[in-house]
Amino acid sequence: MKVEVASQRRSLLGEGPHWDERSGTLLFDDAHTHEVVRYDPQTRTETEVIRLEDEIGNLIPYAEDNRKLLVCMGNGVYRLDLDTKEKTLLTEMLDKDSPVPTRINDGKCDAVGRLWAEHETVRRKGSMPVKVDLEGMVLEKNNFWSYSKGQLKHKLDKISLSNGITWTADNKTMFYNDSVPGKTYAFDFDLASGEISNRRVLADFKVTPGYQQLGYPDGMTIDINDKIWLTCFSGAAVVQIDPETAKILTKISFPAKYTTSCCFGGKNYDTLYVTSTHYPTDATRPEDGLLFQVTELGVKGRPTYEFAG
Repeated sequence: MKVEVASQRRSLLGEGPHWDERSGTLLFDDAHTHEVVRYDPQTRTETEVIRLEDEIGNLIPYAEDNRKLLVCMGNGVYRLDLDTKEKTLLTEMLDKDSPVPTRINDGKCDAVGRLWAEHETVRRKGSMPVKVDLEGMVLEKNNFWSYSKGQLKHKLDKISLSNGITWTADNKTMFYNDSVPGKTYAFDFDLASGEISNRRVLADFKVTPGYQQLGYPDGMTIDINDKIWLTCFSGAAVVQIDPETAKILTKISFPAKYTTSCCFGGKNYDTLYVTSTHYPTDATRPEDGLLFQVTELGVKGRPTYEFAG
């Protein structure tokens, strides 16, 4: 396998990579600078950068029109028209009784185009982080939601820092990370109803053999063989995991310490794109915050689902 820097653009907090098949480009966001970014692998340049007003959790094209994006920003879910720059608020994922300020963090759509998204606790001065202190975050005060056809549904509470969602090809299992306790969970998943059940721990980064030096579980995706690819925040790595046994099948090391999320892309979905961050105080490597691509993996991914409305 081959790890390369895809783009020299340095993100404060690169997140939410999504391969836009119709345009042959990669969408991602810089959460802390509030920017939506489109990267063209043919020219290795950013062909579109749009700055918004608040921190971005994720962005997903609409199935009906890829010039429209579903954008989670602050505590709101918005429809963003890339041509007019017009934003329309669809709903707010806001726990008004929360004792701590929150914003929407990672999110993805399932196979019917239903959005799943989660909160994180905001612990910053102004819009900039003071330091990375995951162990010191307020625990179990955040929530996990789904949104589809104008309906917002609460799915889980007592979440600490949600990250990474993906599903098996048969849509019967959903995987999800709670980064602060360092756990990757599996759920039974009913695609038709959108119900999740039978939560169990797939991997605990503090105790599962092979995981203790990998940092924290962050964003993830899945390949055509239903093997998980998971970014390791502060672990300078992406690992391929067997979802049945939690065995680490492959470990890819990166020159950036804080990898944040990943997705498959390219014409044949045989390139793994990996985002990173340079906002932690110890993120001093020149590659921290860059976008990476991994090729020659010997495996392909699946298209990421779009928002149905």
